[in-house]
Amino acid sequence: MPETALAEEMTARPGETGALLNSALAAPEGLHGPRGAQLLGASKPIDERSVAVVFRRKFNGLSADTYLGRLGQDCGLPEAMRLEVVELVRHTVWRLLRMSGGLSSRRDTAVYGDLKPEHVFFDGPRLHFIDPALQWTAGPEPDTAKLASRSLFLALGHPDPRAIQQMVQGIASFLALNTAPSAGRQRAERLRDVLVLWLMDTVNILTTCLSAPAGLPLAPHQQTLAHQVYTVAVLVDRVSALLVGSMAGPRLLDVVLCEVEHRTGSYL
Repeated sequence: MPETALAEEMTARPGETGALLNSALAAPEGLHGPRGAQLLGASKPIDERSVAVVFRRKFNGLSADTYLGRLGQDCGLPEAMRLEVVELVRHTVWRLLRMSGGLSSRRDTAVYGDLKPEHVFFDGPRLHFIDPALQWTAGPEPDTAKLASRSLFLALGHPDPRAIQQMVQGIASFLALNTAPSAGRQRAERLRDVLVLWLMDTVNILTTCLSAPAGLPLAPHQQTLAHQVYTVAVLVDRVSALLVGSMAGPRLLDVVLCEVEHRTGSYL
């Protein structure tokens, strides 16, 4: 039996999204634990593929505002919608830059670094992983965030509204399970890191898509965004606004997930 990617499995079995994501994150548990840190202690991180590093590089310079202002010029969006998308993304970027300083500075846990549905393959009961981008962080939050972010893109591209609902709910259960207190870190701290990194990854991909020259071939997840630009821009704006408020912990996660379900149209 040929290997199948996690992306294919979730698309074919949307009702099992949560279980599939949990199995993908659980497989490299040895990497995330003390044993992984011991074995990889001398390994250099591939920081240029870190979600936070990419985000700061794109948006923390003097040219960032000009870059943001030009988003969508070659995408065929109506100008009024394009300008609204630009403002939504600009406000999101400002919030995330302020929140980026709150990400944990610990660097004692090895993470896969580029864990997404296209990089995980099922071979019967075994999982295989490709294209790692080793990073050192405070915990598995970067892997959790990227897996959730890219899975949401996958859900948005599904043609069946019922499947979208099932996939979004599976992503929600995955996030709830994997932001529990762990290794001395409180749930609120872990959750905030995951949500900030998830938004950063989403904005990184969204802005790359919006700044692509006309006619440039797009990857499947970028094609999904090209058809959902306004929805995703509103979503990241709303969720980033929630993160700068006083809400925290399970209540914050519940409200964020309700926002995701509402904005993606997964209420049937």
